[in-house]
Amino acid sequence: METIKEEILRLEPKIDLLHDLLGFGRFAEVTVTLDGFFLGRKHGDIGFNDFLGHPGEAAVKRTRRLFENLSSESREKIMLIFISKGFPTEFLQEHTYAAVNRKNG
Repeated sequence: METIKEEILRLEPKIDLLHDLLGFGRFAEVTVTLDGFFLGRKHGDIGFNDFLGHPGEAAVKRTRRLFENLSSESREKIMLIFISKGFPTEFLQEHTYAAVNRKNG
């Protein structure tokens, strides 16, 4: 069975917002501030030293397309990762994922 990372990395584009948020891209880790901005921690760094700002509309649309092309199992796992890290789930799809709603409410 393919891992989430393997499944994402076989899709185009190869490096984008989804890759970065999951730690498969340019950054080892990304976090979101209370005011909704993103900070990145590069591989080898000890802190979130890169201000990424807020993703533009084009990046969010590409992320949604990538997310739609993943297996349902990977989509559910990624949705849970987004929720646990405080990332906006609207980056993945316009409406909240039903399986997660059942678990949380």
